[in-house]
Amino acid sequence: MKETERVQSGHNGSSLYDCTASMVIYRNPPAVIRQAAESFLDTDCSVRLTVVDNSPADDLRTAFDSLPISYHHSGENVGYGRGHNWAIFSAEPSRYHLVLNPDIRIMPGTIRSLVQFMEGHPDAGMVCPRVLNEDGSDQYLNKRYPSVMDFFLRRFMPPALKPLFRKRLERYEMRDVGYDDVCDVEVMTGAFMLCRTDILKKLAGFDPRYFLYFEDYDLSRKFQEHGFRTLYYPKSAVIHFWTRGSHRHIRMTMIFIVNMCRYFRKWGWKWR
Repeated sequence: MKETERVQSGHNGSSLYDCTASMVIYRNPPAVIRQAAESFLDTDCSVRLTVVDNSPADDLRTAFDSLPISYHHSGENVGYGRGHNWAIFSAEPSRYHLVLNPDIRIMPGTIRSLVQFMEGHPDAGMVCPRVLNEDGSDQYLNKRYPSVMDFFLRRFMPPALKPLFRKRLERYEMRDVGYDDVCDVEVMTGAFMLCRTDILKKLAGFDPRYFLYFEDYDLSRKFQEHGFRTLYYPKSAVIHFWTRGSHRHIRMTMIFIVNMCRYFRKWGWKWR
């Protein structure tokens, strides 16, 4: 029997997976989402993946042919957070739940390594691994709590002027701390968040008011507000085939701005 199908017994006698995962898709390239699914399933842990398809039609269902996953077609674009919430509360019982982007490839051994790390850190509610570009270089996705000025500098400042604020921008991305050691991260990347399932459900998952963007900022703060650390573990790695939708399209930029305002209204405005 494949390890992905072997599960432990839960406290009430139900099956208990080491790790469930949710992946929300919307008109993604079939080869990319299949690669993400296969890389998650290729592990010696007991795992189960739920795919929530927000696309208008269920054409992407065939991308997962022969894979042991649960597929749900929502019939409308309900948003990133709502899609993951459906999977989080519909998935089989598990010790950990992974929020997984469809443009991620998980390196062999990563799931096992992160689960073992969490077992050794009971005060941690969430962990993320090292996130790499295709060429093996780091993506600087660990963040400190943002200010409005941070977002302005990153997204609207002319490139010629950005060097004037290099130290500030690098500090926001925690480059002063570095990416070689375990550390607490104030804002965890939503591309790959491994959470304790019971805590994630207790906190009601993602705030559904965020249609897209800032769900990860918000969820990180909810875990911390309830006394759980959000940690970075660099000995495990994933590859992120990253595209910046909010930089390319006016509509996505507007969604970003709306959700940025929603975030600051909830957690307090920080201008500088």
